[in-house]
Amino acid sequence: MLLARELRASGALYSHPVAYQARAEGHIYFYLERDDGGEPVPMRVDQVAVDLYRSSDGRTRQILRGLRRQELLPVKDFRYYIDRLTAVQNGFGDRISIGQGRDVRDVPHPLSTEGGSLYHYRTVDSLRLTVHSLPAPITVYEVEVRPRRDDVPAFVGSVYLEGETGALVRMAFGFTPASYIDERTDRIHVRLEHALWEERFWLPYRQEVEVRREMPELDLPVGTIIRAQLEVTDYHFQPEFGPDFFSGPRVTMVPYGTADSTAFREGLLDRMAEEGLSPVSMARLEAEARQIAREQLVSGLPKMRLYADRFSSVLRANRGEGVHVGMGTSFAPRPDLKLQGLAGYGFASGKPSATLRGRWSGDGGTATTVELFGYQMRDLGPRSGASGALNTLSTVLLNRDYSDPYFATGARFAVRHQPGGGAVSLHLGAAWEHFDGIDESWSAGLGSDGRQRALRPVGEGAFVSGSGGLTMRWASVPTWSVETGLTGTVGRWGGGGNTSIGARVEARMATQDITRQARVAVEAGASGGNLPHQLNFFLGGRGTLPGHPYRAYGGRRFLLARGEALLTMVPTWLTVRLLAGAGAVGATPGELADEWDAVSTGGLRGYVGAGLSTVHNILRIDGVWGLGDGSFELVLSVDQRLRPYL
Repeated sequence: MLLARELRASGALYSHPVAYQARAEGHIYFYLERDDGGEPVPMRVDQVAVDLYRSSDGRTRQILRGLRRQELLPVKDFRYYIDRLTAVQNGFGDRISIGQGRDVRDVPHPLSTEGGSLYHYRTVDSLRLTVHSLPAPITVYEVEVRPRRDDVPAFVGSVYLEGETGALVRMAFGFTPASYIDERTDRIHVRLEHALWEERFWLPYRQEVEVRREMPELDLPVGTIIRAQLEVTDYHFQPEFGPDFFSGPRVTMVPYGTADSTAFREGLLDRMAEEGLSPVSMARLEAEARQIAREQLVSGLPKMRLYADRFSSVLRANRGEGVHVGMGTSFAPRPDLKLQGLAGYGFASGKPSATLRGRWSGDGGTATTVELFGYQMRDLGPRSGASGALNTLSTVLLNRDYSDPYFATGARFAVRHQPGGGAVSLHLGAAWEHFDGIDESWSAGLGSDGRQRALRPVGEGAFVSGSGGLTMRWASVPTWSVETGLTGTVGRWGGGGNTSIGARVEARMATQDITRQARVAVEAGASGGNLPHQLNFFLGGRGTLPGHPYRAYGGRRFLLARGEALLTMVPTWLTVRLLAGAGAVGATPGELADEWDAVSTGGLRGYVGAGLSTVHNILRIDGVWGLGDGSFELVLSVDQRLRPYL
């Protein structure tokens, strides 16, 4: 470290007496990251092509030759900070800034002359690199850097240095919370790699800057990530520069979309899978930062915020609760612990609802959750008929509630483990719940009274269960993804035991430009033993078998297959949709048939349909025909990727 700081102070570390020009190309991905570990939701992709220049006396210049983008979801138009689009040519210099100084500003570099008084250093590993043209291997040391104080702007991470010269080979780091200027910043991670050229010059090769943000006032189950990646290649040394070449601005750029496609070596969406949206375990990155920074809070967000797990937790309406309003608070006393509380009140039911949840994130991708809940609203399965927000609109405006509500009060314990990169998820859980029915149905007073279905009398009492499951996900975004899941539950109800098992497979396919897409989903389930009526499987109508009576079919076994194909006619605004599906449910208990008028399907029942969608395929209207003795049904819906937040 002393040699590295001496080289930086003398100017030798980054001011090699070498002039060069090089070419860089990269992508900037803007996407939603889900707290539940589900597939990320891409919103915008940018691509940049840059020419890099450096003089023998250390002056630099960059020219952005190409710049283009594509929006995948509606987002506010914005421009990225210039350093999201350009290469770091000097290892960040003596002081590190990110986002043109608006994310992080003037954080002392660990290799700067003032670094010794601000940081603790520890050599934790070494590796030997063999270069065929060199007589001996190169030794590279990993030096762990941690701040002496947690309450000042500081670097947190590792630097990798060549043993003989002290030259910078690689950096992987984040920052202390005091470093963040933008109050929306949750965390920032930077990876900077250099490669050996001409057997002696360590020059920029690859960089990645990842910025995660959330609302500082409101804790929601989703955050946004900007991941900017750039790779530098095609070095040419000692080029001839004109006398005024470096006298102009250090960065010049073309407007978006003005460069032709020859400015880029790859397509705009070509690298989304392997670089932009491949599964990344943020829990692993957080654990690495905590290990270096001890117990300091690595997030820049406030410890306490308002909290809502979805829009319908704040405001919703249904037959059971009437109009329900709620809000919560979250508190993060430590980097690995978050406490969340949510409370509300249903004006028609006269019952308060409450949820208290504690979530502990351990090393290795393990998360443990303990939850207490009272009068929590539940619905039948296997699938909901509409998102919470859309069901509220339908209930209020049309007097048509697509839920079959009942209450649950109790406690739940769950452990989820996502080893490696997060493509595999294992979960175990146990719960004690008391189910309560609803005596009187609420009506909004709008729409036809004939549209309102009668409340179904649910089984009331205590239900104890244990569950386990496995989820696996493979993806090459945006062209294909496959997700499979298997879940099993054992329980006890009314003095008798019960079991259930469920499985699903979902596949998505798309052309590289995502103008043509297809999706197929197959799910099945079976149960046995003593079960309350509401834990059977129900099919029919929107969400399962549109064009057939809503949730008219129920039983202990079900199979459901659904598919859709999409063809974009006008990007952003018009997409044609084709739909088809089939399903069956059987083994209907006699009491379920008598008390709920639920019957088996008597074999497969299917549907076909066509429709249109708009606003990046978010808003959808489909006309569906139920095959056999079904009928025509008009279905309004939203993109299922957004339903968990509504």
